[in-house]
Amino acid sequence: MSNIPEFRPNLDAAQAHIALKKSVEILDRAQHCVVLWFGEIMRRELHRDLGFSTMRSYATEELGFSPTRAGDFIRLARKLESLPMVKKEVASGKLGYTKAREISSVADPTNELEWVKVAKELSRRELEATVRQAKELASQQRKENPDQGELMPRPVSTVPPAIIPVRVGFELTPAQYARYEAMLAKIGHRGSKSDLLLDMVEALLVADANAPRGAFADPHYQIHIHECPTCAKATVQTPNGEIELTKTEIEAAREDAQIHKPGERIKSIIPPRIRREVLARDRHCCRRKGCNHTRFLEIHHIVPRSEGGTNDPENLVTLCTACHKLLHEKGGDPQSLLVPLEDKVDSLV
Repeated sequence: MSNIPEFRPNLDAAQAHIALKKSVEILDRAQHCVVLWFGEIMRRELHRDLGFSTMRSYATEELGFSPTRAGDFIRLARKLESLPMVKKEVASGKLGYTKAREISSVADPTNELEWVKVAKELSRRELEATVRQAKELASQQRKENPDQGELMPRPVSTVPPAIIPVRVGFELTPAQYARYEAMLAKIGHRGSKSDLLLDMVEALLVADANAPRGAFADPHYQIHIHECPTCAKATVQTPNGEIELTKTEIEAAREDAQIHKPGERIKSIIPPRIRREVLARDRHCCRRKGCNHTRFLEIHHIVPRSEGGTNDPENLVTLCTACHKLLHEKGGDPQSLLVPLEDKVDSLV
């Protein structure tokens, strides 16, 4: 970066043009390094070692990215993992960040070689036009045949059409899977899981738009964790049989749960009144730095109950499930990881 032209005002047109063009080239090289390092941290989940439950919260808190920019980098880093040839060209410096971002929207493992060739041959503006043309062609083909659409640079003679699947996938921990199944059972779901996912997202949007903050202080569903009193092993029952929880999940569940022992009354670890008070105080929002999740909230003891921590609101804090789990996994001083209450209030009022 020592070769970046130093800014000097009042240069003539030719000199200013050369300085700007060289700066743009250096900027493009820097951006492709950024996305490669970004992808490395995301691929190996190094953000968790740095104390962040998600790559998005790491990017917004530590890198100063806006939510939109963080999302763009996350999508591109994920796409590059499925496009090894594109990633290799970016890493070697033969393909710039801007062109890689452009072709990543249309390339897949079946046609990435062709797109890399086109990207190297065309200018940025020509590449943008070619990508736009391929998208328009694919859109038209999907209308004629919903099962297939080409995203190939034109003209193409030797490369076969690419079938473009649209797939959404995610992994769940045992506790998350049990929660998912509990929701399905609660709503009595039958039919397509794709439709279910869309219905859930739409329901969240409607709820956020119409419901006052605090309307969801109590959970709409529960999962049942069975704990052996002898060995302390804990499991959840799912359609695929019993699944054992990790130690971290057990510890997190014990903090904000209802305990039922045969012959005894059900007892909440945190009294419902206190739980509502803490949620209201924290504006029904995760207090972890860099996280603003307002769903799947749990209550965490700052000083653990095993170390004498009480259920006083001053010792309790609202965290989302992901941040709560990460805090139990990585440990550390919870106070240093939390947004001060006055800052959280200022940002939400």
